[in-house]
Amino acid sequence: MQFGVLGCGRIAQIMHIPNVAAFPETELHAIADPAENVLQSVGDRYAVPHRYTDPTELVADHAAELDAVIVTTPMHTHVDVAVPALEAGIDTLVEKPLAVTVEDADRLVEAADDADATAMVAYNKRYEPAYRLAKRELDRVEEVDLVTCLDVDPDYAHTVPTVYDLVDPELPDAFVEDSADERRRQVEEAIGTTDETLAWAYDFQLEHVCHDVNVLRGLFGRVEEIGHVDIFADGKYATAALEYEDGKRCILETGLSGRNFFEEYVRVDAPDRLLTLEFGHPMLRYNPATLRVKQGVEDLTDTVYTPTREEAFKRELEYFVDCVRGDADVRTTFAEARDDVALIVDLFETYRDE
Repeated sequence: MQFGVLGCGRIAQIMHIPNVAAFPETELHAIADPAENVLQSVGDRYAVPHRYTDPTELVADHAAELDAVIVTTPMHTHVDVAVPALEAGIDTLVEKPLAVTVEDADRLVEAADDADATAMVAYNKRYEPAYRLAKRELDRVEEVDLVTCLDVDPDYAHTVPTVYDLVDPELPDAFVEDSADERRRQVEEAIGTTDETLAWAYDFQLEHVCHDVNVLRGLFGRVEEIGHVDIFADGKYATAALEYEDGKRCILETGLSGRNFFEEYVRVDAPDRLLTLEFGHPMLRYNPATLRVKQGVEDLTDTVYTPTREEAFKRELEYFVDCVRGDADVRTTFAEARDDVALIVDLFETYRDE
């Protein structure tokens, strides 16, 4: 299968591009990025024959040759990049979050519905074997007392540059400023505010916590009610009380630290057991999720599962290829990702209304 990667930033260089280049059934046919130095370095590294600064030009020129594209451009550009690909009938995998505003997410859902193409969102954590195992273990739990989800990002500048030889973009100041202005405009539109702290908090949390709300959606279904929401520490931290289907209650804690380590887990307290699904550092390869199950009222069993050392991103790519072939149904849909954006908007609206 001939693939294009639209956007060659950090996650594309660490995960998507190497995986497409290495997977036996895919070939990296074309890449797009506004930075010429990135195109040259990454293109030479992987011997990519076609390189564009404009992703829509790449799609227009190679629609007949491309089987699929992966959209890894900044979140505020997804609608402008993914819609033309879908309209051209190209199977499309879009990095999370789907969009900044609910309106743009709706446009993407409509494009996906109208297209004769596979449309999938790259929620890689849903493809972790430990996540799938946790979902099966939850089927054995008769009653849930409390769900706790915590996700605190570190300062990635401490770890990522020391592990990977990434190519930083060299872009004109005017391009960077225009892109930042458009992103800020969309953020302010999404939650109806010009408050700088709240806008910054939404920008960060949308990219950060969308993974968690999607994992929770996959495990527990829809959020039926939002309780108390607090945003504090200059917008870097937030907590929310959520109620899911069948009355399951969840405390969501999310933030950004200056620490040199990453922490993310979903903990499920039940009367007779405790399940803890812990995710590894998202920017480090071969760092899989684990599931710990402690069970017993009188006798205790304590088991830790690390199902595989395979990359969740690699498994995500393999699953996407299966969907393109018609061998699997899309698990992380545009419609579901649209609802994730809407939920995060609702969290901010709840905070402002309290």
